[in-house]
Amino acid sequence: MSKNQTAQTLVIERETRFGLWGVIIGFVGIFALSFILSPLAFILGLVGIFKGQIFTGLIAIIFSILGILTSVVIMGLIGLSTIALMP
Repeated sequence: MSKNQTAQTLVIERETRFGLWGVIIGFVGIFALSFILSPLAFILGLVGIFKGQIFTGLIAIIFSILGILTSVVIMGLIGLSTIALMP
């Protein structure tokens, strides 16, 4: 290198959108495979909140709770189907 040239370091910061992915997975989890996708959306929502993506993280947690409440598999494990069958 000559005297006029200086070495420069370029830092590219890439931010992962955990909250947004949690919202997408949580929304899909309401309708399909909620016993797998809802806990994943909950975890992504929490990570998103800790990363500063508060709005999308909270929406992801809300969608994951809705997915858990509407999950037939989780209702069966908990025993909520017997409450629905009561006269």
